[in-house]
Amino acid sequence: MLSRMKRICALLMTVFCLAGLWGYSVLERTIEQPFDSVKELASVDIQKSLSTHQKTWAEQTKVHLLTIGPGDDLYAWFGHSALIVTSPSGTKIMYDWGIFDPNQDHFYLNFARGRMYYYVVASEASWRIQDALEEVRDVSLIELNFSNEAKLAIISFLNTYIQGDYRTYLYHFYDDNCATRIRDIIDRATDGEFKIWAEQKQERPSLRNQVMRYMIHDRAVFWILDFLQGPSVDKELNHYDEMFLPLLLEQAVMDFTYSDGTPMAISREVLLDTQDLAIRFSIDESSRTYTWFYAILGLLAASALLLLGLKYPALKRWVLGLFCVFLGVLGSLLLFMMTFSDMDMTYFNENILFVNPLLFFASYSILIRKNTQSRMLSILSLIMMILLLSKLLVPSIMTQDNLRIILFLLPIYLSGAGRERLSHGKKRKAF
Repeated sequence: MLSRMKRICALLMTVFCLAGLWGYSVLERTIEQPFDSVKELASVDIQKSLSTHQKTWAEQTKVHLLTIGPGDDLYAWFGHSALIVTSPSGTKIMYDWGIFDPNQDHFYLNFARGRMYYYVVASEASWRIQDALEEVRDVSLIELNFSNEAKLAIISFLNTYIQGDYRTYLYHFYDDNCATRIRDIIDRATDGEFKIWAEQKQERPSLRNQVMRYMIHDRAVFWILDFLQGPSVDKELNHYDEMFLPLLLEQAVMDFTYSDGTPMAISREVLLDTQDLAIRFSIDESSRTYTWFYAILGLLAASALLLLGLKYPALKRWVLGLFCVFLGVLGSLLLFMMTFSDMDMTYFNENILFVNPLLFFASYSILIRKNTQSRMLSILSLIMMILLLSKLLVPSIMTQDNLRIILFLLPIYLSGAGRERLSHGKKRKAF
């Protein structure tokens, strides 16, 4: 019976290993965008001659960039962008690309697969602004300096593409969100000058580092989301790419000037500034990577487990075993995202090599077979040490920024690695 169980476990381990390797080597997939605004914007004629009536109307119409600072909920940590068009009659219409409907068909299935369908809506701007003010979030308005021809062409584009199928798009946190849609519209309104200017700026921090500035105030949430993302978010950015963040888009608009020296920002009106209120986290403006924070945290956790094992071995088993269950669930989630979802930021993630469903075997050994140490943790520790050595020897190839993950987990894995004599005097092999 025991021999049969070993064969079953060996078979399951092989399946999990193959699944993990498949997830790590998954081929990139082409993601179909139902409405590509960049493609559609290319056909917008911003130099079309205007009639006298059209010119008068455009001169009296204003276009503003609305920027809302971070909020309390996770999805609001990064702020929000929208465009507001004020007509000569005084009507203010807000165009917002950050809307999703949880009552959509197959919403939760699409969410799990990384296929979040968002859409743009046009609504009366005053009450939307009031909502942000009541949430006590930073709110500012920048009047954009567009030519009359560009202004009319862009407003026509907005009114056309808030209807029917055109209003829906496939959301992507980095590449296609409420800020990037507006960034691309601004670029078209400037006849491409905005993008050319931004791409000539010096290389910027990676996507991972930019996001970290907004999330590091909650180190547990940041660590999990940091773990789930692969090397695609570690490439250096140009200024245009980093405008997926609303506050960086706003700053770019303030900094940009046309080739003739005319600024894009006519004026900036601050409706609410919460900096001095200290009601929520501040964006980290430092260049710290927090690698040593997680390394020290891992060492402290491992030391606590070793000390716990000396006096309360049963308690150590439960803590370490449940931690392995948590990591097994996290590794299974990553494996699913890498193999079955369109979340391309998770592809080719090295973390799957040492945080994967095999950790369920470690938890089984520790919790069910009552070992305080696990051979599986030894194997995964060895994998992490090989990765660390590889990053030192060939940093140009091993580019994923996952030292925070490795240096936190490695001491904990080592604290539960190996084999140990059972309390009743017999020896068992630990998975």
